[in-house]
Amino acid sequence: MRVLLIEDNPQVSELVKSLLANHCPDVSVIGEADCIADGYDLLTDIPADLWLLDVELKDGNVFDLLDRLDYSLFDNVGIIFLTAFSNFEYVIRAMHKSAVDYLLKPVDPELLTEAIEKVRVEIHQRSLRHRLDELRRLLSTQSASQISLDKLPVLLGRGAVLYLNLTDIICLEGDENVCLVHTTVEKDIVSIRHLGYYKDVLKNRGAFVQVSKRSLVNSRYIARYEPMEGLVYLTDGTTIATSRRGGQQLVEFFRGLFG
Repeated sequence: MRVLLIEDNPQVSELVKSLLANHCPDVSVIGEADCIADGYDLLTDIPADLWLLDVELKDGNVFDLLDRLDYSLFDNVGIIFLTAFSNFEYVIRAMHKSAVDYLLKPVDPELLTEAIEKVRVEIHQRSLRHRLDELRRLLSTQSASQISLDKLPVLLGRGAVLYLNLTDIICLEGDENVCLVHTTVEKDIVSIRHLGYYKDVLKNRGAFVQVSKRSLVNSRYIARYEPMEGLVYLTDGTTIATSRRGGQQLVEFFRGLFG
């Protein structure tokens, strides 16, 4: 696998290359840059399978660089963003650029290896444009009520769709841009669809309750509700803040179950 690395910290660059050499021996860094100007030439001129991109560079933000590129360059390449900042805004912008993954510094070897494996899968799939066409066809021909009642289609970046069993979904948290899906089977999943989309899809599924503007909870995993605190405690240890209306909806939901 051919990799282009854009990182302005020489120590981080050496660490990433060392991790790749030790954990992914078939992955080769074939080009490097440490700024937006050189990064533009690198990404434009050298074909690669994966771009490893630092978000904050010494001369600006890498998203400013990506916005200058021809969209066709994104068709057959995976993108992994590296950053020292745990910023939800960066996650949103990364998903808009069809990132395969988003890793915090210092880079964890296991998470880097997992991200590389995701890229490997992407390389063997159809082009982004073809998959997007299939996704549009799916959404245009299949309404939410027609989707299998025991599964939820979670829309990922680069046109991929992950089908999750409803019983494996603990809760969903998001805003008007993206959504985090918390599950029992794997780490949190970032979807490019907003929470309102999933609220509409799940409104007739029975078990899901919207407890706030940002949170949708699977009632199967509710351990306790504290109205005075405005908190829902889930069986996996997660705590979700409820809005006043969300708390009322939760009480009405259980009242409807038990009379």
